[in-house]
Amino acid sequence: MIAKFFKKTKPINTLIVLVLLTIVFIITTVSFTSTEFTLTNLIKKLILFAFLVATLFIINFIVRKNGLTKNNSYVILLVVFCFAIFPFSTLNSQLLGTHFLLLLAYRRIYSLRTTKDIKDKIFDASFWIGIATLIYPWSFLYLTLVFFAVFYFNKLTLKNTIIPLVGFITPIFIYGVYLLLIDGFDTFDLKLVSSLSILSYNSFKLLIPIALISGFLIWAIFPTTIKIIAVNNEFRASWFLLLMHLLISVFVIIPSPIKNGSEFLFLFFPTAIIFTNYLQIIEEKWFKEVFLYFFLAATITIYLL
Repeated sequence: MIAKFFKKTKPINTLIVLVLLTIVFIITTVSFTSTEFTLTNLIKKLILFAFLVATLFIINFIVRKNGLTKNNSYVILLVVFCFAIFPFSTLNSQLLGTHFLLLLAYRRIYSLRTTKDIKDKIFDASFWIGIATLIYPWSFLYLTLVFFAVFYFNKLTLKNTIIPLVGFITPIFIYGVYLLLIDGFDTFDLKLVSSLSILSYNSFKLLIPIALISGFLIWAIFPTTIKIIAVNNEFRASWFLLLMHLLISVFVIIPSPIKNGSEFLFLFFPTAIIFTNYLQIIEEKWFKEVFLYFFLAATITIYLL
């Protein structure tokens, strides 16, 4: 049984998740790319895979360090399922790089719940978001998450509202100065290219995972929120930060010029944590199994279509 096996955090669980990620990446690469096998292409694929593995480990680190879930392996398993049902998310180097940088920002944002090095954390988070914006301009929306965290974790001061702007602008300013010295600023381009067309989502390969994620989110958010509000603990602030994170991710996805499913990569982090917290509050063991088997069935379906 999947739910029972991943209920605890064990080295064997992490190893199995890494094996699953490897299988997903290999099948996706073979099924959805047509590049010739060369040493250069192999190196590129290995770099992409390294980003995937690093993504998994840093998500696990953020979750454990900030107590976003209990002691289980559901989050990393659900992230791999998300990569599987949105296969192009494993192949888009631009979005994988952007997402990795944003994870470095999330690591600092969620740790604002503590009282240690507040200003450093705010600056670092905003700095990483600024770098991510240089790669994928719509990432600037995540700066909102920094301000929300400052407010919701009761760290609101005049300095703490200015620091995010300074941190965000710093890498953009440095990059602009670099371009000015190199080629006269001609290649500096931060245009917000967008597309609101959803015609590509009519494909079953995208419609099934979108419906699955959306349906389960609607199903999971309300009972989990009620349960968390009813319990007077410090996780409540982190939970509402997660919900804001989810909302911002939706607003990043909607105008995305990329509409092949890889844009849903931005949803994986908050979605996996929300689903895990839902699995933790339900008492019916059979439902936990059904929940996870739905993802497994969706994965198989996507690759058979």
